Amino acid sequence: MDQIVALMMLVGCTSGQAACTEIPVPTPVYQSIEACRSALPLQMRLSSTFDRRVVGECQPIAQADLDRPMSIEWAVSRSGELRIAIEPDSSLVAGR
Repeated sequence: MDQIVALMMLVGCTSGQAACTEIPVPTPVYQSIEACRSALPLQMRLSSTFDRRVVGECQPIAQADLDRPMSIEWAVSRSGELRIAIEPDSSLVAGR
């Protein structure tokens, strides 16, 4: 069974969520979802952004997947919830 780690993502939005952008975090991967969630409020406060609203989420991911190409898609819902989807990167083609 793969060990599960957590990926932290922060997003900053202008007023009314007209535009949202990803905010880099110093430690994007944590050893557990609990450790990530514990660090999330502090990272949101320290984000050094001028965005009106900062939202964050911790997404569980298998540690083995960290070494594989992947795409991360995110969206902020109307209620202000950050939703994250992590998928294998299908744009890569294997050759022989």
